[in-house]
Amino acid sequence: MNILVLNWRDIRHPQAGGAEVHFKEIFKRLVEKNHKVILLTTRFKHSAKKEEQDGINVLRWGSTYFFNWEAPFLIRKILKKQHIDCIIDDVNKIPFFTPKWFPKIKCGVIFHHFFGKTIFGLTAYPLAQYVLLLENLSFWGYKNSPCCTVSKSTAMELVQRGFSENSISIIENSVDTEKYSPDNTVKKEQNLILYTGRLKKYKNIEILLDAIKCLNEQGKKTRLIIAGCGDHEKYLQAYANKLNIREQVEFLGFVDEREKIKLYKKACVFVNPSQKEGWGITNIEASACGTAVIANNVEGLRDSVKNMETGLLYKENDCKDLVRCINLILDNTDLRMKFEREGRKWALNFSWDKSAEKMETWIKEKVCKK
Repeated sequence: MNILVLNWRDIRHPQAGGAEVHFKEIFKRLVEKNHKVILLTTRFKHSAKKEEQDGINVLRWGSTYFFNWEAPFLIRKILKKQHIDCIIDDVNKIPFFTPKWFPKIKCGVIFHHFFGKTIFGLTAYPLAQYVLLLENLSFWGYKNSPCCTVSKSTAMELVQRGFSENSISIIENSVDTEKYSPDNTVKKEQNLILYTGRLKKYKNIEILLDAIKCLNEQGKKTRLIIAGCGDHEKYLQAYANKLNIREQVEFLGFVDEREKIKLYKKACVFVNPSQKEGWGITNIEASACGTAVIANNVEGLRDSVKNMETGLLYKENDCKDLVRCINLILDNTDLRMKFEREGRKWALNFSWDKSAEKMETWIKEKVCKK
């Protein structure tokens, strides 16, 4: 098959996240199965207009803010030069509504998550309202298209928005469990807490800093490593200074995959405080490395953490309960080790090879045969 995929970012974009990992890992495997994949995406500073990534032909033709409006014209340029069997909208922000622009071409859509009202905490009101408006048009734009999503939580939200359960397939984010694996030669650093991921406002990292402050007041000294970058980093550094915990918090900025895996193995507990996710791939990465996970009990994260089995879910956005969960793991070695063992078993359920097979079947049987 000749597959054209639309995504706002590619894996080399400075703000690439879980959605881009999902695309790369799955679609590079489809290339290995002799399918041709083109990714149409946006430009970023110093990026090449065209390059190949793991056999995927990446075309960076779109602009950061107007890509959804440019996409139909860019797609027509591609269609003039080559045959495309289907178009996949990989929606992680603003929908592209490709089925409305190209009703004669077979189209499918991947939904990672919806921002909903959380968007108002992420950006200025006019832009937030704009994003929410387009999100709310998703049913209108894709009601007759096969849908794929990464978690039961997002699938339920799609049903609430009017989509038929029969039109929705779930293909979870996965992890390379050979790379992400426990290492008995690495000793867990006592009281080391880890966060990895982008530093964005909706990631809600402030609550983790508040928790470190509360633990101090209880007489428990901890160390927090924050690995990742984003436009919220300077604010978080200033906030840590304000709480007088700056010496306990290390901001590493961007780390490569090798360093990230080392951090997972060394940490006693990984905390994911995000306000909303499609799945929470970092939870599975931590579990695969044999690290206990604590996550906010919200959509997506509650899918990737099995409460009291692979880790703990704290009450939504509740700092006091987050502190309780951290204490529970740091003070109870047996419980922590249980989460490490069961987390590893849980992570083994999620293979990129299996996800790629599911994606190939979905495209063949749902998208191209609709």
